[in-house]
Amino acid sequence: MAAVSGELDSADARVYPGRLLHIGSQDTNSSFDEECLAQLPDSPEAASGCVPPVPHLELQFLGHRRAISMATFSPDGRKVLTASYDRTARLFHTSTGLCEWTFVGHRGGVLCVATSPDMRSVATSSGDRTVRIHDAASGSWVATLEGHRDLVYMVAFSADSQKVLTASGDRTAALYDAHSGICDVKFSGHTGAVYMAAFSPDERQVLTASHDRAALLFSAATGECSKRFHGHTDRVYTAGFSPDGQRVLTASGDGTSKLWDARTGNCEVTFGEHEDHVYTAVFSPDGSKVLTSCADRLARLFCSKTAVCELKFEGHSMSVHSASFSPDGQLVLTSSDDRTARLFSATSGACLQVFEGHGDHLYMARFSPDGQKVLTASEDGIARLFRIEVPDT
Repeated sequence: MAAVSGELDSADARVYPGRLLHIGSQDTNSSFDEECLAQLPDSPEAASGCVPPVPHLELQFLGHRRAISMATFSPDGRKVLTASYDRTARLFHTSTGLCEWTFVGHRGGVLCVATSPDMRSVATSSGDRTVRIHDAASGSWVATLEGHRDLVYMVAFSADSQKVLTASGDRTAALYDAHSGICDVKFSGHTGAVYMAAFSPDERQVLTASHDRAALLFSAATGECSKRFHGHTDRVYTAGFSPDGQRVLTASGDGTSKLWDARTGNCEVTFGEHEDHVYTAVFSPDGSKVLTSCADRLARLFCSKTAVCELKFEGHSMSVHSASFSPDGQLVLTSSDDRTARLFSATSGACLQVFEGHGDHLYMARFSPDGQKVLTASEDGIARLFRIEVPDT
């Protein structure tokens, strides 16, 4: 998307995490004009949902006409939500694979979709600079959240489902009332695109990650910036809190992840050994380990106190865009540009399962809330649900 003339840094590449966003909008020559929409293979197999046998495949979620930018589970694991560059989001049943609702109305690609914890609302963020709130039961449009001056990378609900948090290419994050659509707080201070924003565990603070090489910590009530985490030499793709909220973890294009004291802003530990951009960094459920994904084709497991690399998760042949722990911390899931996701033992590093069959890059892979299934989202326009079929680890 073109920057607003004179207001945005031209160095703010439309990349997150590590990929160019072709999103289109109402004020540019959109790549999603109707005559240019790419159709998925129009075969009887695709139409019926029947595909050649794929190991461990339980369901595939069809209907999008462009790449799926993300996919996620509802809190109870019974539904799957997808967002696509075809300007729509969809809600599917995990029992049948059928689409219950298609959420329309955006004039640019949909970059993120989230459901509220009470599962009454669905929020979508888009390259058209807006967030739309929908009723999950009826699929109807409820409100449009406006005010951002560039694409909205992400959207998330507060734990009580009353607030919506956004992050935008206009260098800001914002907090909105989920019902009225009014912007309550604007978080300013970055000099580059804000890729993501996250609540602290107690939701009294908001953490942001930016193209300007920094992460910032704000008061959720006032929008005042209380801490600046400086030290990376390239963009910060992600930032997150430790389970106890006392530390902050960042992942950067400079080939490192860093651990910071959330109270002082001091860097405590740097996780090196990476040979390229680090796209994600997350804590284990107990906070004792740090897991990273990297463009050097590896995911790595570090001790959070010593920064010693304990395991390398190998097997991918291209960049690893995401890595995450299972709910019990015993398994690691990765997704890659090599069109596969992989499941590893978090204790031995052994590859236990490979999820394949997609026709293009995987943007992400997620565990179901119960840790029994894996959801993948791909540039091929399909999301898939796989069974985890490995011995107890």
